[in-house]
Amino acid sequence: MGDPNFSRGNSPPAGGGVPQRERERRRQLSMGSSFRSFSIIDYKVAEADFFLQKISDCGYNFIEARYYMSAFISSTRTITYSLQAILKDHEGFSEWYKKHQAELKNDPVCSFFHNFRNVNHHIGDNVLNGGSTTDIKGKAHFWFSPTKDIRKVPAEDVETASRKYIVKIISIVFDCYLKFGPIIDAKQRYTAEYFESIGKTIEDAEEELEFPKGWTDIGDKSAIPYRWQALRDSAIGCEVNHIFQKYLGATTPMPSRLPEYQRPS
Repeated sequence: MGDPNFSRGNSPPAGGGVPQRERERRRQLSMGSSFRSFSIIDYKVAEADFFLQKISDCGYNFIEARYYMSAFISSTRTITYSLQAILKDHEGFSEWYKKHQAELKNDPVCSFFHNFRNVNHHIGDNVLNGGSTTDIKGKAHFWFSPTKDIRKVPAEDVETASRKYIVKIISIVFDCYLKFGPIIDAKQRYTAEYFESIGKTIEDAEEELEFPKGWTDIGDKSAIPYRWQALRDSAIGCEVNHIFQKYLGATTPMPSRLPEYQRPS
């Protein structure tokens, strides 16, 4: 029979507790005054995906497509700004990001969107200037056209080029989750292996999450893996795995779920 004690990780301590998102905010603040929540990145990734989908759903509404394109390029560009703001002081980030930054500069589609965002932001111009219905289903396709400030535009239709761009940006965020996982992702952080590597214990993990030390201890030493799982369940991890799956066909690492806990007889 399963033991209900291991639902405790999803509940606050007796007498009231701290909600998941607030615990996560406080945990990240405790890592240093300059450390901001990585959920900022997740939010901007979801926002960029939302606006790209809206462009696809515009049908023949050319004006709406231009509005959503302005929002898309702004949201997508903010992702890399936010990455730098959040992790710039973390060891190894600068070297890691420089490689991705060089790839972005050398990619024609990414370079175009970078310039497009700058012109749109500082001047107000929008190079989404055309549309057509070329396939048998009558689907509208929007097109970029050159302007005085942006002389070279992608040959692909707007949706195709935009998808290439968001895939490139989201790939960087995904690689960040792989490279810096335990720093930014609670599901990768709260494991016995990681806490052992930094010289800490499960009681330290409980305290970091603002639970009393021993909160998950039910007096069974063999249940320690379940204690770690309960702590992971109490914390917010990556919130955009559905978007990683959509564009990259992959999700961030996390320990496999354990079978239902059985209390020793």
